[in-house]
Amino acid sequence: MKAKVLSVYDEGSLVRTALIGARGISILIDTDGERTLFDTGMRGNYLMHNMDHLNIDVNTIDRVVISHMHRPHIGGLAAFLERRDAAVNVVAPSRIDMRKRVLGIQMGKEEIPDGMSGKMNIGVISEWAQLSDNLFVTGSVPAEAPPAGAAPEAQTEENSLVLMTKKGPVLICGCCHNGISNVMSFIKERTGKKVAAVIGGLHMVKMKRTEVHAVADTFADSGPPELYLNHCTGQTQRTYLREKLGMDAVKEFYAGTEISFDI
Repeated sequence: MKAKVLSVYDEGSLVRTALIGARGISILIDTDGERTLFDTGMRGNYLMHNMDHLNIDVNTIDRVVISHMHRPHIGGLAAFLERRDAAVNVVAPSRIDMRKRVLGIQMGKEEIPDGMSGKMNIGVISEWAQLSDNLFVTGSVPAEAPPAGAAPEAQTEENSLVLMTKKGPVLICGCCHNGISNVMSFIKERTGKKVAAVIGGLHMVKMKRTEVHAVADTFADSGPPELYLNHCTGQTQRTYLREKLGMDAVKEFYAGTEISFDI
């Protein structure tokens, strides 16, 4: 049986397509007979445009998982909900008032639009949980403790997805604010298996070459996993990763790119 992972929204889009590239990330996971939309990009009209061109009916989505409460990840949710015929389960890592945040602040309005508040069945998941036979949510993995005497790192409540495949766990992340090596170690502890692939953003866009090379060393020590990177990883930083891991080791995951895994 196959699982499919499709990039719906990213800063880059496949050439010779009508897909829009814009800030943000959204990924569709088809597995176990269910469809999970992971994040919704920054702009709802762009999300809807790309979904239309990828022939994705919003009413076929079984759940939406929000990685964290930053606008490039939740900004498109209101437009998605507006087009839905019925309510959809929305999973988030934070106890922030999702209805106000998404339907109020994100639309630039103080009040929730009429008819929209009932479009979300909100669930907060902050710990490891199973969504379907082969799809899991990590919960918010704390950042590593800083060295003695160093200032504490900022913590972000952020969920990632883990797709269990025949190759091993596939990590699907929005930004990995709390550290990719930390999240990979958590998944290995939880599943007993090394991460086989990493898909999504790694929040490296401001990292210097030496910092990116250190991350590359972490990947090399663990396999390395297959890398399909986009969003906040940064184009220059992807080049830095290739300097250490090889040109073919880091693949682009632009909008329109689809990957299949045996499960």
